[in-house]
Amino acid sequence: MAAAATVDRRSLAPSRAASRWALVGIGCVVLAAVSLLFGRQATYDPTAWLIWGREIVHGDLSTTSGPSWKPLPILVTAPTALLGDTAQQQIWLVVARAGALAALALAYRLAWRLEGAVAGVIAAVALLFSSGYATRTFRGDSEGLLVAVALGAIEAHLCGRRRLTFGLVVAATLVRPELFVFAVGYGLWLVWAAPTAAQRRRLLAIEAGAGAVVVAAWLIPEKIGSGQLFRAASRALEPVAGSPATAGFPFGATFTNAAPVLPWPLYAAGIFYVLAAIVAVRRGRTDRPAGLAVALAAVATATMVLIALMAQAGFTGNIRYLTIPIALTGVLGAAGLVRLAKLVRARLEPRWAVLAIALGAVVCAPFVGDAFARTRDEVRGGQHETRLYAALPDAVARAGGRAAVLRCGAPITHDFDTQAVARALHVHQSQVANHARVPGTILARRGSHLASDPRFANRLAITPRWVLAASCAP
Repeated sequence: MAAAATVDRRSLAPSRAASRWALVGIGCVVLAAVSLLFGRQATYDPTAWLIWGREIVHGDLSTTSGPSWKPLPILVTAPTALLGDTAQQQIWLVVARAGALAALALAYRLAWRLEGAVAGVIAAVALLFSSGYATRTFRGDSEGLLVAVALGAIEAHLCGRRRLTFGLVVAATLVRPELFVFAVGYGLWLVWAAPTAAQRRRLLAIEAGAGAVVVAAWLIPEKIGSGQLFRAASRALEPVAGSPATAGFPFGATFTNAAPVLPWPLYAAGIFYVLAAIVAVRRGRTDRPAGLAVALAAVATATMVLIALMAQAGFTGNIRYLTIPIALTGVLGAAGLVRLAKLVRARLEPRWAVLAIALGAVVCAPFVGDAFARTRDEVRGGQHETRLYAALPDAVARAGGRAAVLRCGAPITHDFDTQAVARALHVHQSQVANHARVPGTILARRGSHLASDPRFANRLAITPRWVLAASCAP
């Protein structure tokens, strides 16, 4: 009876739930728009999507250089390119940051379903301060949007919105193609669960069409832009120093590399919670929180194993690929902490329970402090990077503009600055060199080795952050 009451208490009428989520969505967009006051510059990967969106509009797509192609961001950056560079970038940043904020709300919601509001707050905070999440959100990467879509699919399924769930899973495959495994599996389950043959045929047709769109979205632009259908996969297979793919045993390195992402107490509490849920399910208890906990753990584990297998096959397996299982682990860990606190309160006298919970908080504090400090440092690094790139257009203008910078030949810059330079100069990414050669013009970070290269003696502009110099005579 208690379990049933919990489920009923946490179940909202569809119209009421839709209204609440609409308000949450509006709030996320407003907060994301306000965040532009603190930074409105994208970095490496997002800048490539901005360039490709602009190139699609101008019928001049080139994907031979830069990061892997991603269809979902292009759905935003291509149409908004018609509004100009500034508006395009700001709209994408609002979308990406709103998605990351929505992911926090959805993490709260899932943990709330399990153990209530306190668990929800812990889960949202855990995701926000997981390694790299905040700074990737600030820079305009797609991981926050991916988590929002994935957790949104889980929430939609729990609300009985099966077709919406399938649509959101398909949307997730437009960011991470390996998630097609979940899209196919869920699609087949929908077909199997359909009550009539006519509905099964209709679902199969819809799902086949969705599959064709996803495949086309990944392959056709790459064929147009690079001449290679599988260039995105080839780019993802290029070795990245320090990634699990370069380890002796990439499968295992994927797990060990991700271990410090969350504070250790969350892992321990999550394991406890899942084991307790498995025991409850095996004993015949059918309360929704136990089944949901087992399901979330299964999805997180399956995703981790999938990424680890890909790393073993040569894909990088970086932490940003693991944002979905990280978010789910945070949800389970948050629920586990609250469940442990409830057990302590139920089994000890009040004063001893308070003491035990306080002692647990003291034990957890150093791990939480480390997560806060790491996130603070990562955000500061992200802010430095965005300020650097935000200053580039002014440096180009001081140098005499695009024509003056390109007069001496190919622009030259540092490895991870090529996207920003290409966008500032309105050239293809492949036209920006990442090693010094003459003739040419350098766009170098001030104080770097490249900025002092004696072969580029004609100083076009020197700003607090950039040095632009050409090898050609003035």
